Amino acid sequence: MSTRLPLYRMLNAPLGGGSESEVNYVFRSHDGLDPGATAVSGDQYALGKDSDWNPAEHPLMVECLIERAPLLEAIFGPDGVASTDAKVLLALEWASADSCWRTLGSVHDLRHDEEGGAVLLDIELEPGTVRGSGFLSVQAFLGQYKAAFAPGFAHQPGSRLGPLAQPIEIVIDGDGSLFPVLEESLGAEGPLWQLRACWSDPQDEPFSSDYVALVLNSAHPHFEQLRDRRALNIEQSPLMRQVFAAWLALVIAQVKEDMGAQFDAYLGAPDADEGIASIADAVRSFIRLGSLNTGSLPDLFISTQCWLDHRVRELENAA
Repeated sequence: MSTRLPLYRMLNAPLGGGSESEVNYVFRSHDGLDPGATAVSGDQYALGKDSDWNPAEHPLMVECLIERAPLLEAIFGPDGVASTDAKVLLALEWASADSCWRTLGSVHDLRHDEEGGAVLLDIELEPGTVRGSGFLSVQAFLGQYKAAFAPGFAHQPGSRLGPLAQPIEIVIDGDGSLFPVLEESLGAEGPLWQLRACWSDPQDEPFSSDYVALVLNSAHPHFEQLRDRRALNIEQSPLMRQVFAAWLALVIAQVKEDMGAQFDAYLGAPDADEGIASIADAVRSFIRLGSLNTGSLPDLFISTQCWLDHRVRELENAA
């Protein structure tokens, strides 16, 4: 896998890691309907749960509030990406492989010497334009550059300076799965579920149903026990929880086998700053989020089940 070196300094999502107050998101709809955003984890939100909001009929407005002081420090500070006389453009960016669409929201001009409170960014997604899941990130671009050329800094207007905060994943189909789940007929005598792995390099292909999926057998006699209980929430059936735990453990084990000696080093590397994560990126996130034990396949199965059980209990207690 090749590594691309940037031609100038770029951001590496420095905000939001240490303090949740630095970057906050609010989900609205012009129609007065609450999209019913549910925080599944620190960077994943499911929309449409227990709500009359429908992505096919109603728009979605996302607002992002960013504290100004850490924002200015990240961009114009000693380790920043722009000189103090530059103008930097900020915007929310929506990217979705499911919708085959990438777009920017309204643009905010940011200067080093400007004063005021928090910076507000917003983006509006029209009805019928989104489906499945997508990633929302705060992107920075170079607007104006007045100083003489300085090595290490971008000087071409429009240059992308990178993400200011870790992307968040938004699952538009609120009752759908946060993971690639497919329903297919594998025959009444076929398995209840199976892992479909079609990737050639888990570090390159995205974590989507085109490359990896949990396939549920709609013709199986026990399929009805799984139906409409595929999301990682309090409505998940115990059987589906075990199915998902086994599937996730197999995905992790397969990625570990494919990557070989690179796997352990990859686990210790920083998270990717791209909006749409690769399969290997997703696996690394699962391992970190659940503190999963990858020492052996039996240990991996046990830790995955315990993590999901613990997560469901947390959601039940919070409900």
